[in-house]
Amino acid sequence: MPFAAWIHADDLTGTQSGIIFTGFAVIAFIWIYVRTARSFRKAASERLERLRQTLDPYCRAAGMLSGDADAAPDEAEHEPEPLHLLLQQCKAAPLVTTEMIEAIDAYARERDASRHAQLERLLDREIKKKIAEQASIIRSLDNPGWGTAFWKLVRPAVPFFLLACIVYWSLGLYGQFHDHRIPALSWTGVELWMRYVSCLVAVVSFHFAVMTPRKDSPKYAYRMLALCITAAAAAHLAGLQAAPYILAVQILLFLCGFGLGPKRSRRDRPYAGSADLLEPGDPTRHNK
Repeated sequence: MPFAAWIHADDLTGTQSGIIFTGFAVIAFIWIYVRTARSFRKAASERLERLRQTLDPYCRAAGMLSGDADAAPDEAEHEPEPLHLLLQQCKAAPLVTTEMIEAIDAYARERDASRHAQLERLLDREIKKKIAEQASIIRSLDNPGWGTAFWKLVRPAVPFFLLACIVYWSLGLYGQFHDHRIPALSWTGVELWMRYVSCLVAVVSFHFAVMTPRKDSPKYAYRMLALCITAAAAAHLAGLQAAPYILAVQILLFLCGFGLGPKRSRRDRPYAGSADLLEPGDPTRHNK
């Protein structure tokens, strides 16, 4: 075969390979994009359903408690059975908090006016919070603002972008070992593997930071920490020698996340001498 003809045939083969690769990439992008968008929509619908299942017993219990707020003390000791069952339903609600469970248990043990008022205030606060979240989700689904609509359009493309980064770095790692004949047990090989692991950690951290749907305070702090771990990977532009230090910084940032967990407030912790800290057989429990 003449040389010019061989070049032409090789060009054609390369073009066909590029078209096939591009076609597979487009198909993968569409599949991942549609699947991710549907998962977001499904997660929002499921969250709305859990909010509805939580608000239903909360509102009925709050209404019954407010109706019994002016009851006489002797009548409060013999409350109707439906309120007791309604409070148990509140404890079984999908989005019930630990504070709510403890308040209901305390009210069931000591049905006095202070427990009644405390439980009523807590129910009112939880109802307002969940109604606000429900309205926010409905508004983002039915009538989103320009920024929210644009973010909802771009966000499902993030998983494909991160997958493309992983494929690119994997091919780059293979090319470094294959083309430059780097021994696997050499220090340069170890640095290459450290850089690769650091980039994977950055991808996972970025996915967690961007794709986490909730906006609770602890998760907001976790997302900020994850973005810091991702940003640390940008220092790889300084060269391969920086890989061990960057990976060490990412590990330290990850370990810092264990100190960001929510802590019980002083109000939620039992005080010294509280009945919750006494043994069941302690005589001082009955002398209070």
